[in-house]
Amino acid sequence: MLLMGLGARAADWGTEFPAALAQRHRVVRMDNRGTGASEKPATTWALEDMATDAIAVLDAVGASRAHVIGLSMGGMIAQLVALLHPERVDRLVLMSTHYGGANVVPPTPEMFALYSPAAGSTAEDIMRLAVRMITAPGFADSNPQAVEALVELARNSPTSKRVFTTQLQAILSSDRSERVGAIRAPTLVIHGDLDPLIPCDNGRKLAASIPNAKLEILEGCGHVPAWECPKKLAERVLAFLA
Repeated sequence: MLLMGLGARAADWGTEFPAALAQRHRVVRMDNRGTGASEKPATTWALEDMATDAIAVLDAVGASRAHVIGLSMGGMIAQLVALLHPERVDRLVLMSTHYGGANVVPPTPEMFALYSPAAGSTAEDIMRLAVRMITAPGFADSNPQAVEALVELARNSPTSKRVFTTQLQAILSSDRSERVGAIRAPTLVIHGDLDPLIPCDNGRKLAASIPNAKLEILEGCGHVPAWECPKKLAERVLAFLA
């Protein structure tokens, strides 16, 4: 099961990484609540609610257990799935994420522009800026087709400002720093060494806090390894799941 990050859709995993997983596993992707084709409640919600949504999807597809893989906010949701429903998780993969709370290493100062886009910015404008800012230096210029693919996804299924703000508040309200030590699923933490949005030291802290967790650092990678280095990512994840 693949769980996506803040404001993103299931389709934002792209095709190469999920396809590599699908050679050996059944792969389920879901739109988090508020995004894509999922319902957009008028109320606010917490990360725990999104973990409950993930379990509901597993129920719907008839999966009693799953390897759970989460990116960024999706990694935070995955931590809660493993804590609240340990019997449903086989192996856990947490990428480009953190455990919340006061000890989180903050984004680089430039990243805060993503949370307050210029007036009149379209979903495409915001996505194009975001990809350039959160990936490793030079990625956007070297991979314009990847940037435009993500922009097209945002254009076809935009995430509203209200949903983005609600998901962001759910992230900021969740402190799992004293809880992740109770995770018992075999865990792989993956982090790009050039991640400016959730700096790599967060991955190191997370791996150190989960019993027997394995840490993989992706050199030359930013926040979205499924796009920046999908082949290398798939190799590391498949080896761990095996």
